[in-house]
Amino acid sequence: MKARTRVAIIGAGIVGLMTALHLARRGVTDVVVLDRAPALLLGASGRNGGGIRAQWTTAENIELAKRSIEQFERLARDTGHNTWFRQGGYLFLARTEEQLSNLRKAAAFQNAHGVRTRLVDADGARRIVPPLSTEGILGGAFNPDDGTLFPWPVVHGVAEEVRRRGVEIVLNADVVGFDTAGGKVRAVVTSRGRVEADHVLLAAGARSPSVAALLGIDLPTRPQRHEILVTEALKPFFDPMLVDLSNGLYASQAMRGEVIGGVSHPHVDGHSQESSLAFASTFARALTRLLPQLTGVRALRQWAGSYDLTPDARPILGLAGAFDNFYVACGFTGHGFMIAPMTGQLLAELMTGGKPSLPIDGFRLSRFAEGDLAKESMVIG
Repeated sequence: MKARTRVAIIGAGIVGLMTALHLARRGVTDVVVLDRAPALLLGASGRNGGGIRAQWTTAENIELAKRSIEQFERLARDTGHNTWFRQGGYLFLARTEEQLSNLRKAAAFQNAHGVRTRLVDADGARRIVPPLSTEGILGGAFNPDDGTLFPWPVVHGVAEEVRRRGVEIVLNADVVGFDTAGGKVRAVVTSRGRVEADHVLLAAGARSPSVAALLGIDLPTRPQRHEILVTEALKPFFDPMLVDLSNGLYASQAMRGEVIGGVSHPHVDGHSQESSLAFASTFARALTRLLPQLTGVRALRQWAGSYDLTPDARPILGLAGAFDNFYVACGFTGHGFMIAPMTGQLLAELMTGGKPSLPIDGFRLSRFAEGDLAKESMVIG
């Protein structure tokens, strides 16, 4: 590990790597990315369902998602890795009048921000997914530009690209302290040595609060275990990500045929990555309620990862603490992967002295103390 760098990034997940990529594209390749894990993809970036959507209820999240989708559309070409990105849409399903009313309001809001969400009735939902059981379904909302991808080749592709451009990725480097002086973070101290930096970005997901605490910064986020299950591969029979608002089910079929998803379940706070039979049972019942033909299909694998929750379900981005060169990107509440490309661009713009191409003041850390919150309501899983 080099002794000095222009930018030190703590966290080699998708947000940290996307920031490194955008820095490199802006000519800043003197970057060190640090991670406590012995390999990539051991955190949330390798443990999510791969959903990418612009159907949100806050303007900032919609804009981040829209522009991230544009970047995902060309990422495979840019990195030379097949990301398995497919825009089959997201289909949200409502079983109550209240849920349908909320979708109607959300669709109008999304349309006003350039998202092509449209409302469908039960028959319209079945036309999108013919095998869908619409018993109890009143209607839904569908955006054809949403989609899914395979997170692993995305992370590996971006990592290889930034390395090719000269960025250093250092694994097994646990942050144990910082050196500070004159209102700046001067160096990051790790279990593998010390690196001085002009700018420091903390993008360590659910582990971010413990790192920020070393600087006396309180991040109001908490980790929460969320589980996922994937089935054996089947002949492709539906395109969109399905979301059942009555139970938080989300499920999609990968291009290789597996059905993958999760469901609302009594989630456990903390960093546990254990799997539970109770989740598998709950997910199976919810999934076969929507797609009865999956009854009897075998589960291939089950795993868990951490949502990084904030009180308003929106991320924390920008400068943090009393330091004018310490930045934070965390608290993504389960949707960090889908907005990582644009998040990385905004952070790179900030750290190179430019004006962010999207306003990020609404994501500032101080909003929690100020009580200036605009809660995002379309968090699932």
